[in-house]
Amino acid sequence: MRDVPAWVESLRGLILVVVWIVVILRLPAVRRPGQRPAWIVLLCLALGSVAIQAGIAEWIDATTGVPQLSDLVVALVALTDFAAVWWFALHLRRDTQPGPARWAPLLAAATMAVLAVLFFLITPEADRFGAQARGWWIGYAVAWIAYGVTTALAAALIFWRTARSVRSPLVRYSMVALTVGVGAELPYLVIRAIRWFVPDAPAGLVLAGFWCSFTRFVVIALACSVAALEPAVRALVYRARRQRLAGLWTLLRAATPELVLHEPASRTADLLAPGNSWELLHQRVVEIRDSITLLHDGWATPDLLADAAAGRRLVAIACWLEVTRRSALAGLPRTAQEPGHDLLPDVRATTATMRREVSQLVRLHREITSRTVRDFADHHSGLSVGPPTR
Repeated sequence: MRDVPAWVESLRGLILVVVWIVVILRLPAVRRPGQRPAWIVLLCLALGSVAIQAGIAEWIDATTGVPQLSDLVVALVALTDFAAVWWFALHLRRDTQPGPARWAPLLAAATMAVLAVLFFLITPEADRFGAQARGWWIGYAVAWIAYGVTTALAAALIFWRTARSVRSPLVRYSMVALTVGVGAELPYLVIRAIRWFVPDAPAGLVLAGFWCSFTRFVVIALACSVAALEPAVRALVYRARRQRLAGLWTLLRAATPELVLHEPASRTADLLAPGNSWELLHQRVVEIRDSITLLHDGWATPDLLADAAAGRRLVAIACWLEVTRRSALAGLPRTAQEPGHDLLPDVRATTATMRREVSQLVRLHREITSRTVRDFADHHSGLSVGPPTR
């Protein structure tokens, strides 16, 4: 374990710092069931980053008086880490995985832990954790390689399938990163097998194996952190979309004050409004739809809609909407005519359609403020209420 240049110990220290920073920053995830599995993986990585430090190994061996016990501790922490990553992968696919399959990482880790302790006890000190596997230690080497390949392949396959099926770009990138991080374990295991079973293996394999291990530590830690941050990023996206609708919402609510349940807040207060981000966005879209419907049913006429329909659909909606907005602001009486509903915008406000609908409403606001729509409204209303603001 220690047959590497001195600078490698510095990089092991870097692993320790990076992983523990991520663990501490993501500590709030412990309280969130959806984010807790990723944090558990981070914790296992963090414990592993402690175990591989040279000072810790020397302390364990000196305190216990058992030669190479520190290497056994590293092996036990590592196999726990391998199982945790596999368990995390299965957790992501829990809806499609049968119940017994989710116990596989625990059973595999427990079996490997028992074998590791057993081979440590029956193998002579000179043969334990050596560069070459000899005697009883051959059994340990075979079991370790088989366990590592099984956990790595199982986890990487699930991460890759998940990356191909999720819609969120952030989650997709984190799943791809996890696939790469777990995949880095496979060349490490190949290198470890060559060093164990091939006499006079090239010395450069030691460093190659270290870089594979380094890549696995750092990439998995960062990928789990990104996956844990996904809900927060999604919440920010919902708030950003809500702010994109603030202009249109303010414009329409001013013309339909009877629908206003509370005084409009400042842009800063609106941005920082407490509550679930998705629900706040959904509420804004629904309020815009309600205002549009009220203006349509209250002041639109068949003739107005017919004249507006000469242009593109979105422009047509903007034309009659601006005329009815001006009429409402001027306090004109509502019309008793039935205008029909052909030129009402489609607003479903579901999770799957929200991005498209927000873009549609933003474009609608842009059309309302355009010269084409203002000229149409000037011609049909004859009212001077000032141009709508952006």
